[in-house]
Formats: sequence, C-alpha cells, structure tokens
Amino acid sequence: MKTSILIWAAFAGLTVIGTLGAAEKQKKADVTGFPFWKSEKQPHAPPFVPGLNAALELTDAQREQIAAAQNDFNNDEAVKASRGLRKDDPSVTAEQRDKARAAMEAATARLHEKVNSILTPEQRALVEKINAARVAAVEEVGIVYKDKFSIKGDEAARRRVMEEKNQDLAEGFLGKLDALLSTSQKDAMARAAAEEEQRMKTAVSKKPQKQ
Repeated sequence: MKTSILIWAAFAGLTVIGTLGAAEKQKKADVTGFPFWKSEKQPHAPPFVPGLNAALELTDAQREQIAAAQNDFNNDEAVKASRGLRKDDPSVTAEQRDKARAAMEAATARLHEKVNSILTPEQRALVEKINAARVAAVEEVGIVYKDKFSIKGDEAARRRVMEEKNQDLAEGFLGKLDALLSTSQKDAMARAAAEEEQRMKTAVSKKPQKQ
C-alpha cells in the first residue's frame, strides 16, 4: 500500500505546475540538496528521498543563513585547494593528499557546526528521528533481502533485485515518515518533491537533442 506521503506528492504534482511560475519570481535560497542527514556510509548524506529537506520547515532566514554558510565553505581556500588535487596526478605526494583531506574534513566540520547552530532544537531532534527511521528501514529491508543476492553469474538478475530492494527501502522509509511527521511537514515535503520532479522534467526538456 502506498503511503499518504506518496498520495500527497501526486496531488501536489497536479497543483504545483500552476504555482511554480510564481515561486520562480520569488527566488529563495536553495538548500534542497543540503546533507542534513546521516546514512550507514555517509556522516553527511543528501536527502534520502525527494523533498525530505522541506520536512524541516526551514524559515526563509534559516535557508539564507545555511546557503551563506555553504557558500563560505565552497569559497574556502583550503577547500578549493583540496578539490583541485587530481586523483591521477602522480606529482601529488601522499603528504599533500593527507593535508588536503584533513583541511577538507575540518572545513566540513565547521560547516555542519554552523548549520546545526542555525537549526532549532526541534529541527535538530527531527533530523535525529528521521535518521533513526532510515536506519530502521535499512535493517528491515536488509533482513527481507538477505538471501536474495546469492545469485551467481546473472548480473541482470542482481540488478533487478537491487532495484526492487531500493524501491522497497524507499517505500518502507516513507511509511515510517508518514507516522513520524506532522500534517504540515508531510504537506511541505510532498510539495517540495513535486517541485523537484517538475524542475527535473524542465531541465531534461531543455537539453539539446542529439542528432
């Protein structure tokens, strides 16, 4: 059964197209993809599902402050230098790479400390609850699919199983969110997901067609 978040997202998709033009006229700081979250492999993970950041119901001032912090991070000289090191450059020494990695980690820590100070205690608590819901969904789906990846010599079948697992994980996670979020948070998330989908469709339609 689809969760109400999915149903609301479909409804929002019908209404957002008419309002997207007006929203575009009043540009707001975009933190759609900011990594507020934590996954099993990433201490700072991007949204697990479309529209998730909107569930935090950030104010305009918070979005602007977070966007400014992210801009400061991107313009940090140590970050620029670290990003400028090519992985395949043999002239870069191990010491230089270690130094660049340490500088990047320090800058990343400063960024997230700043962002955490911008969030309210309630928003920080919600981030933790959503992270926990994601962990629970991953564990539950992992149990179901534990013996389904014993396929040998059939890469196509493994890909199909992985796609099914990812779909089940997304739906399981959305189900947990449905029980966790308030009505206004679910509505904000559904509308944001619909807007993201519409922007993606617009971007694809503007790509030049190959001859």
